[in-house]
Amino acid sequence: MILIDTNALVVLIIGLMDTKLFKNHKRTSIYEEKDFYDLQAVIGSLDRLIVLPNIWTEVDNLLNGFSGNYKSVYIETISTAIKTTSEKYIESANAIKHTYFAELGVTDSLVLEYSKECYMLITSDSKLSDYAIANGIKVYDMIKSRNERF
Repeated sequence: MILIDTNALVVLIIGLMDTKLFKNHKRTSIYEEKDFYDLQAVIGSLDRLIVLPNIWTEVDNLLNGFSGNYKSVYIETISTAIKTTSEKYIESANAIKHTYFAELGVTDSLVLEYSKECYMLITSDSKLSDYAIANGIKVYDMIKSRNERF
């Protein structure tokens, strides 16, 4: 299974909605359609993804501001994604047990810890990516991948 982090999931959800939104949405303006298609290629199928509840909450907080036609598209897209992916709950108290909590915070500490049990972590957070690699975790870093294209 593949664990996905917040910003990568934001890119995925917006890309599934309409790739033309990348340019105008404040959370994805640095991304291009190619980033979305590369992400899709790494994932393969949504049923391979694991998402922590913390991540779903962050994603919904970041994206639930759509209006007009895009509001219903957003609701349909995120609902399908939630139903298709797997969800893993980890108590927040587990985050503070690790030395990296002070640097990463609650959500990223939980992501780092659970990603040790997964095939791969997908993220666009360089700090989280560095910690994961240092812990022997396979990482698809969207920013690193994007930078390598240039």
